Amino acid sequence: MKIANILSILLGTVLILIAAQWIFTPQTAAESLSMTFLEGDGRNTQIRDFTALFLSTSLMCYASFFTKQYQWISCAGLVYLLAAIFNVLATNHDAPIAFSSLVSEVIFASMAFISAILYKSNDYK
Repeated sequence: MKIANILSILLGTVLILIAAQWIFTPQTAAESLSMTFLEGDGRNTQIRDFTALFLSTSLMCYASFFTKQYQWISCAGLVYLLAAIFNVLATNHDAPIAFSSLVSEVIFASMAFISAILYKSNDYK
């Protein structure tokens, strides 16, 4: 249980810090992902979608920590697993693989799924 709790809190904290960066300094957040900070509606979409992604998955991690229910953090893991898959599949559209993002996505998904397995194996209800 300790490891599941640590992974949930650690991942949730990392993700909420990234979300906060998108809320308070979105240009810096975009640059940290090697992205152009867009203009107009594109900027709105960029800020909105990335903030929602990181904040919602952070809240899922915290929900697992507080409820000891593996389903929450499993959902966060699924989001990052799919992000990693589509990071690679983007090469079908002449986009380069974003290796630093891919590594982060794999680490985040792994942390989430390990935590979920540990929560489930302890059978908290």
